[in-house]
Amino acid sequence: MATARGIIPNPYYRCAGPNCGVLKGASDRWWIMWTSFGEYGVPVMYLAPWDEELAVHEGALHVCGENCAQKLQSHFMGNVRDNQDRKGG
Repeated sequence: MATARGIIPNPYYRCAGPNCGVLKGASDRWWIMWTSFGEYGVPVMYLAPWDEELAVHEGALHVCGENCAQKLQSHFMGNVRDNQDRKGG
């Protein structure tokens, strides 16, 4: 069955949180995260409430909740700092 926007929900979304992998259920309160180098010229992380249109975009991370979102944010921040240190900045 299609949603109002014509997108068929994927019943097999898995949480991208480290060591998680939980499958998304119909009533779960999930989030979408993604990163971009974007218009600012620096790495940026985005977080949005669950949305089927955002969920199907390339690079979208499907996140089951606050704990996994925080772990992914921590990894992102560590990776940014590690890359800055390697570049000497």
